[in-house]
Amino acid sequence: MSIYAYKITRDYGFAPNPFGKYCSLACCKPHIRKKAVVGDWIIGTGAIKNKLLNHLIFLMCVTEKLTFQEYWEDKRFNYKKPILNGSLKQIHGDNIYYNENSNWIQIDSHHSFPDGNINKKNLKQDLSGEYVLISDCFVYLGDQYLKIPNNFIELCPTSKHRDYITVKNENLGKEFIQLILDKYDLGINGTPINWREYDQLQLL
Repeated sequence: MSIYAYKITRDYGFAPNPFGKYCSLACCKPHIRKKAVVGDWIIGTGAIKNKLLNHLIFLMCVTEKLTFQEYWEDKRFNYKKPILNGSLKQIHGDNIYYNENSNWIQIDSHHSFPDGNINKKNLKQDLSGEYVLISDCFVYLGDQYLKIPNNFIELCPTSKHRDYITVKNENLGKEFIQLILDKYDLGINGTPINWREYDQLQLL
């Protein structure tokens, strides 16, 4: 089992997307999505940018690993295809890529340009991860983020880390995971942090 930890600078309910039965990580963090396997754990913490360095935003165990095409075609995840005139949950759907005639299509979404045109930079980065990570064993805190106790600080990526870390102290990682599982109910325990930017909360 490996444990990965990475910094979240923007939390819109898109990456990760914690809605419904499954938490999915389909976009951003390509290195983790490529390396992680079923049974691995992912810790998502805040960053200096959002003034939440060393605060837990979500925790997930990888229970499935799918290709983008598998994710697109799996009817279980149709609800994660974005509906841009829908609720905030629907707007931030992360099921946005499919292959057609050997070409990858990026549908109008949080990762395309505002006018609906393909954002090639996001497409290249997202698809370079090759896989979508799925979890039905997760704790999403969002705006109910938790300040990580000092004795677990080494599990958090610092300002010196560019993207993510692989936790070296597996026993400490397991202890922290158990602490969170004991403290919180599985599933959604808060609202995406950046939703405070919207005037559309009545759409929830």
